[in-house]
Amino acid sequence: MQETIIRKITDRQVIKRNKILFLLVGTLFITHTSCSDGEVYFRYHHIERGKWYSDSALTFTMDSIGFNPAARHDLSIELTTANIYHYKDIWMQVEHNLIDTIYRCDTLHFRLTDDYGKWLGSGTGGLHQISLPYKSDIPLDTSRLYILQIKQIMKDDPLIGVEKVGIKIIEKI
Repeated sequence: MQETIIRKITDRQVIKRNKILFLLVGTLFITHTSCSDGEVYFRYHHIERGKWYSDSALTFTMDSIGFNPAARHDLSIELTTANIYHYKDIWMQVEHNLIDTIYRCDTLHFRLTDDYGKWLGSGTGGLHQISLPYKSDIPLDTSRLYILQIKQIMKDDPLIGVEKVGIKIIEKI
């Protein structure tokens, strides 16, 4: 009788442990597959003390060896802001040589909150992460060096509350 009770308790512990392991492995698998689908470039620049000065251009130099010349690519700007960022949008200037060897300059305006002040994107602990689509369906050659520079062009100098700025390039399938 006592052996049966001990065996039931042990079986329950094994089943509970197996369920936890299954959930953990499943979560890790989903996270791994969802975060790396077609990603060929992903870099961030940390903004020191959350103060982004207007004369501080963030330069991303992309070695094109990893790009598939037969594929098209999508590029997004990744932005992380803190709760102390008090605007609902951001203006940026992006200079790049993605299309050809001549540098082009784009002025971008992105909304970071909805009409009610709720942050778009995701975030926890006072930080907000948003992926801002920039260029889509662009061909990238493996024989070129691509350079992209991002500057903030808001009226505040420094712009307070911007923690990180990055770019992500995804190969379209």
